[in-house]
Amino acid sequence: MLSLSPIIAQLKTKPAGFKSLWFKQVAGAAEYAQIRPESLPLPACWVVRSAEKSSHAGERAENLNVGFDVVIAIENVRTHVAGSTDDMLLEYRQAVKTLLLGWQIELDVRPIRFEGGRVLQYTDGDLYWADHYSFDAVITNYLDDPYPFESLNYTGEPL
Repeated sequence: MLSLSPIIAQLKTKPAGFKSLWFKQVAGAAEYAQIRPESLPLPACWVVRSAEKSSHAGERAENLNVGFDVVIAIENVRTHVAGSTDDMLLEYRQAVKTLLLGWQIELDVRPIRFEGGRVLQYTDGDLYWADHYSFDAVITNYLDDPYPFESLNYTGEPL
Protein backbone atom coordinates (compact mmCIF):
# COMPACT_ATOMS: atom_id res chain seq x y z
CA MET A 1 0.00 0.00 0.00
CA LEU A 2 1.81 2.88 -1.47
CA SER A 3 0.26 5.97 -2.97
CA LEU A 4 0.56 6.67 -6.68
CA SER A 5 0.11 10.42 -6.06
CA PRO A 6 3.86 11.13 -6.41
CA ILE A 7 3.75 9.60 -9.91
CA ILE A 8 0.82 11.82 -10.89
CA ALA A 9 2.74 14.86 -9.62
CA GLN A 10 5.86 13.77 -11.53
CA LEU A 11 3.90 13.61 -14.79
CA LYS A 12 2.40 17.10 -14.44
CA THR A 13 5.71 18.74 -15.34
CA LYS A 14 6.50 18.96 -19.03
CA PRO A 15 9.93 17.43 -19.71
CA ALA A 16 12.68 19.71 -20.99
CA GLY A 17 12.95 19.55 -24.76
CA PHE A 18 9.42 18.22 -25.34
CA LYS A 19 8.12 20.34 -28.23
CA SER A 20 4.44 19.37 -28.40
CA LEU A 21 1.63 20.51 -26.15
CA TRP A 22 1.89 18.77 -22.75
CA PHE A 23 -1.04 16.97 -21.11
CA LYS A 24 -4.00 19.22 -20.32
CA GLN A 25 -5.06 16.75 -17.64
CA VAL A 26 -2.90 14.45 -15.50
CA ALA A 27 -5.01 12.58 -12.98
CA GLY A 28 -5.73 9.27 -11.27
CA ALA A 29 -8.17 6.39 -11.44
CA ALA A 30 -11.24 8.29 -10.20
CA GLU A 31 -10.94 10.85 -13.00
CA TYR A 32 -10.22 8.12 -15.55
CA ALA A 33 -13.45 6.37 -14.58
CA GLN A 34 -15.42 9.53 -15.41
CA ILE A 35 -14.09 10.04 -18.96
CA ARG A 36 -16.54 11.61 -21.36
CA PRO A 37 -14.65 11.52 -24.67
CA GLU A 38 -16.78 14.22 -26.29
CA SER A 39 -15.72 16.82 -23.72
CA LEU A 40 -12.23 15.60 -22.89
CA PRO A 41 -9.38 18.08 -23.34
CA LEU A 42 -6.64 16.23 -25.21
CA PRO A 43 -3.88 15.32 -24.78
CA ALA A 44 -4.44 13.80 -21.33
CA CYS A 45 -3.05 11.02 -19.16
CA TRP A 46 -4.09 9.05 -16.08
CA VAL A 47 -2.19 6.90 -13.63
CA VAL A 48 -4.21 3.81 -12.75
CA ARG A 49 -3.16 1.06 -10.31
CA SER A 50 -3.38 -2.26 -12.12
CA ALA A 51 -1.89 -4.91 -9.82
CA GLU A 52 -0.17 -5.61 -6.52
CA LYS A 53 1.67 -8.81 -5.70
CA SER A 54 2.95 -9.57 -2.23
CA SER A 55 5.35 -12.13 -0.82
CA HIS A 56 6.40 -12.75 2.76
CA ALA A 57 9.70 -11.06 3.73
CA GLY A 58 9.88 -11.81 7.44
CA GLU A 59 7.99 -10.97 10.58
CA ARG A 60 5.69 -8.00 9.86
CA ALA A 61 7.30 -7.38 6.45
CA GLU A 62 6.17 -7.98 2.88
CA ASN A 63 7.88 -7.63 -0.49
CA LEU A 64 5.36 -5.70 -2.58
CA ASN A 65 5.34 -5.36 -6.35
CA VAL A 66 3.08 -2.52 -7.49
CA GLY A 67 1.97 -2.36 -11.12
CA PHE A 68 0.33 0.67 -12.66
CA ASP A 69 -0.69 1.87 -16.10
CA VAL A 70 -0.16 5.31 -17.56
CA VAL A 71 -3.09 5.79 -19.93
CA ILE A 72 -2.36 8.34 -22.65
CA ALA A 73 -5.15 9.87 -24.74
CA ILE A 74 -4.35 11.87 -27.86
CA GLU A 75 -6.29 13.01 -30.90
CA ASN A 76 -6.54 10.50 -33.72
CA VAL A 77 -6.82 12.84 -36.67
CA ARG A 78 -6.25 11.97 -40.29
CA THR A 79 -3.49 14.02 -41.87
CA HIS A 80 -1.70 14.06 -45.20
CA VAL A 81 1.26 12.23 -43.66
CA ALA A 82 0.72 8.53 -43.03
CA GLY A 83 1.66 7.45 -39.49
CA SER A 84 1.65 10.93 -37.94
CA THR A 85 -0.71 9.86 -35.12
CA ASP A 86 1.56 6.95 -34.28
CA ASP A 87 4.59 9.27 -34.28
CA MET A 88 2.80 11.67 -31.93
CA LEU A 89 1.84 8.79 -29.61
CA LEU A 90 5.48 7.64 -29.57
CA GLU A 91 6.61 11.16 -28.60
CA TYR A 92 4.26 11.20 -25.59
CA ARG A 93 5.15 7.63 -24.59
CA GLN A 94 8.87 8.38 -24.74
CA ALA A 95 8.43 11.59 -22.71
CA VAL A 96 6.49 9.75 -19.99
CA LYS A 97 9.04 6.93 -20.01
CA THR A 98 11.85 9.47 -19.61
CA LEU A 99 10.10 10.98 -16.57
CA LEU A 100 9.40 7.64 -14.87
CA LEU A 101 12.03 5.06 -15.85
CA GLY A 102 14.50 4.59 -13.02
CA TRP A 103 12.84 7.20 -10.79
CA GLN A 104 12.27 6.31 -7.11
CA ILE A 105 9.04 7.65 -5.64
CA GLU A 106 10.46 7.25 -2.12
CA LEU A 107 13.91 6.41 -0.77
CA ASP A 108 12.84 2.91 0.33
CA VAL A 109 11.24 2.06 -3.03
CA ARG A 110 13.17 0.50 -5.89
CA PRO A 111 13.29 2.37 -9.23
CA ILE A 112 10.33 2.25 -11.61
CA ARG A 113 10.54 -0.26 -14.48
CA PHE A 114 8.85 -0.11 -17.89
CA GLU A 115 7.04 -3.34 -18.86
CA GLY A 116 5.41 -2.61 -22.21
CA GLY A 117 2.16 -1.19 -23.50
CA ARG A 118 -1.05 -1.86 -25.35
CA VAL A 119 -3.78 -0.09 -27.24
CA LEU A 120 -6.99 0.42 -25.31
CA GLN A 121 -9.15 2.07 -27.94
CA TYR A 122 -9.01 3.66 -31.37
CA THR A 123 -11.88 5.87 -32.48
CA ASP A 124 -12.15 8.26 -35.40
CA GLY A 125 -11.22 11.11 -33.03
CA ASP A 126 -9.28 9.65 -30.08
CA LEU A 127 -6.57 7.12 -29.36
CA TYR A 128 -6.14 5.58 -25.88
CA TRP A 129 -2.92 3.76 -25.05
CA ALA A 130 -1.75 2.22 -21.75
CA ASP A 131 1.90 1.71 -20.85
CA HIS A 132 2.57 -0.60 -17.90
CA TYR A 133 5.15 0.23 -15.24
CA SER A 134 6.02 -1.34 -11.90
CA PHE A 135 8.22 -0.95 -8.84
CA ASP A 136 9.12 -3.02 -5.78
CA ALA A 137 9.14 -2.05 -2.12
CA VAL A 138 9.42 -3.67 1.28
CA ILE A 139 6.42 -2.80 3.44
CA THR A 140 6.76 -3.22 7.19
CA ASN A 141 4.29 -3.03 10.03
CA TYR A 142 6.84 -1.98 12.60
CA LEU A 143 5.83 0.73 15.03
CA ASP A 144 8.25 3.31 16.34
CA ASP A 145 9.54 2.60 19.82
CA PRO A 146 7.77 4.61 22.52
CA TYR A 147 9.63 7.38 24.30
CA PRO A 148 11.45 6.25 27.46
CA PHE A 149 9.60 6.58 30.76
CA GLU A 150 10.95 9.54 32.74
CA SER A 151 8.42 10.41 35.42
CA LEU A 152 4.78 10.27 36.39
CA ASN A 153 2.69 13.41 36.37
CA TYR A 154 -0.49 12.99 38.37
CA THR A 155 -3.22 15.26 36.98
CA GLY A 156 -6.30 14.02 38.84
CA GLU A 157 -8.02 15.03 42.07
CA PRO A 158 -5.86 14.78 45.21
CA LEU A 159 -6.61 11.68 47.26
